[in-house]
Amino acid sequence: MKYGLELQENIFPPWRLSYVAYDILKQELKTRQLDHGWTEKDEADFVHLLDNELAKVYDFINAKLAEIDARILYCERTIQTLQKNPTKNAGSNYSIMDEALTDILFDVNDLSKFTRVNFTAIQKLLKKHDKWTGLDLKQTYVSKLREKPLDKQRFDVAIVYISALHDICRNRGQQSPGNSASGGDQNAFERATAKFWIHPDNITEVKAIIMLHLPVLVFNNQKKFEPSDSAVSSTYMDNTNFDLYTGRLQRDEQSEAIRARWYGPCSSKNIYIERKTHHAEWLEGASVKDRFRVNEDQVNDFIAGKLTPDQIANELRNKGVDENIIKETHVIGSGIQTSIREKKLEPILRVFYNRTAFQLPDSQKLRISLDTDLTFIREDHLDNIKRRNNPPNNWRRTDVGIDAPFSYLPEKEVLRFPYAILETKIQTHLGQEPPAWLASLVEGHLVHEVPRFSKYLHGACHFYRDRLPLLPWWLSELNVDIRKPRAENFGLTRSRSFKPLIDGRYRRAMIEEKEKCPSCAFIK
Repeated sequence: MKYGLELQENIFPPWRLSYVAYDILKQELKTRQLDHGWTEKDEADFVHLLDNELAKVYDFINAKLAEIDARILYCERTIQTLQKNPTKNAGSNYSIMDEALTDILFDVNDLSKFTRVNFTAIQKLLKKHDKWTGLDLKQTYVSKLREKPLDKQRFDVAIVYISALHDICRNRGQQSPGNSASGGDQNAFERATAKFWIHPDNITEVKAIIMLHLPVLVFNNQKKFEPSDSAVSSTYMDNTNFDLYTGRLQRDEQSEAIRARWYGPCSSKNIYIERKTHHAEWLEGASVKDRFRVNEDQVNDFIAGKLTPDQIANELRNKGVDENIIKETHVIGSGIQTSIREKKLEPILRVFYNRTAFQLPDSQKLRISLDTDLTFIREDHLDNIKRRNNPPNNWRRTDVGIDAPFSYLPEKEVLRFPYAILETKIQTHLGQEPPAWLASLVEGHLVHEVPRFSKYLHGACHFYRDRLPLLPWWLSELNVDIRKPRAENFGLTRSRSFKPLIDGRYRRAMIEEKEKCPSCAFIK
């Protein structure tokens, strides 16, 4: 399908006049080319037209975001008033606010699609211009796209706020019970895990669908959410033979993945040394992820063996930490340090992404994570380039932050993954089954299942392919379009009068159904 037709199919009618005038600019290119050779005046006129279209789209997005922020603020104040003044009609009032928040959520989803469609349209026009004129406007136009960044508009903050308010409405004025920090316990249960790729066109819609059933998990409710809070960075270790890579790919017994992970900006002082073990013998064959925390300035000493598990245990003991936690940390630290020493492990690859996690704070029956901006960055010295040399042989690069897409790095140093990663984790030891809404989501057109996908394996096989005897099975999946025809009456759509529909139904009908059957509202 030609892009002009594809664009028309994706236009949201109420905003039609705010889209890039793709056909007009394309016609300008074609007509001037046929009439005469491309001149400097033609170039100036075309750039002027393109600048106007970019400004029009950018201003519209900013205006809509401001409107969305104002509507969220209004809902927040109204809900606070309801909480302070409970009445007999509180239930219906919270339902009204729930509907209002759903309307906002639909606008966020539409605005996300609007942003992506217009960014793609401008990229297509630049490509056609360069092909027909022989000039290189696409490269010179990069600075203007950075000034008005259609490809970097962020909607996560709005989704987090809507999720928090929606959760209060769902609980009729109360926040979900439990401690949100409990989501940090990542070793508590056996879970069945499934992984999916999501095309960029569908990311915001998938987030919105999940959010209607599970709240966004915010680990620190004491501070205002910021985009940097979603950043997750990990430096993976391996040796020059890539033994850890091979073991994980072949799913060998006791195979390990070892990494240093931090959350938020690189200035974070908390670094988690983590190990994933396939069929750990000390847990009767169960696969496990375990970890412990050190300060950032202790990581180099731990990797070099200068900071021992005994010293880490003594530090914890001096802080009054529970003895069971101290013993567990000592066992984990000893095991990881032994692997680093015996297998001669060193930092090889950084993996970065922005994570949105969904989970009820008081329940670990179901956890869902959605990772966007997935990026792989070289950390190795295998080609005699000293990337981690400030200080010398540091545990991670200091010239890289969390500013995806890391455009300042040479292309040979970075790999940007084209899709988002959706991961579902369901408790299995209690016979937990996925809720119906989740089954519909993962079986529908918005996601593409990729069993056993591994971020580290994917990044490693890209940069170090010449050293690897085996490659992951899913590489061939990158050559196909994972988008599928839209299923009828599924996902977020609108009626003919542009009213929000969820799986073909109005939100009010869903709320009334849940009120009749409260146990159906959450995970059984």
